[in-house]
Amino acid sequence: LYSFRHTYITKLYRKLLKDTSPFAAKSNLMLITGHKSMSALEKYLRDIDAELAKDYSDLLK
Repeated sequence: LYSFRHTYITKLYRKLLKDTSPFAAKSNLMLITGHKSMSALEKYLRDIDAELAKDYSDLLK
């Protein structure tokens, strides 16, 4: 059951990022997920790999 929730939140977060700022996307997600703080939501997003680190691989060339 939780894997469906993780998938939905991940897809929704990435969709919101295309249309809004990261702060606005997270603010909207907080209303849906019920997280009480931005830091709790950010930890959740990291834990489910919804928020990926920026790609710096071009600096290795």
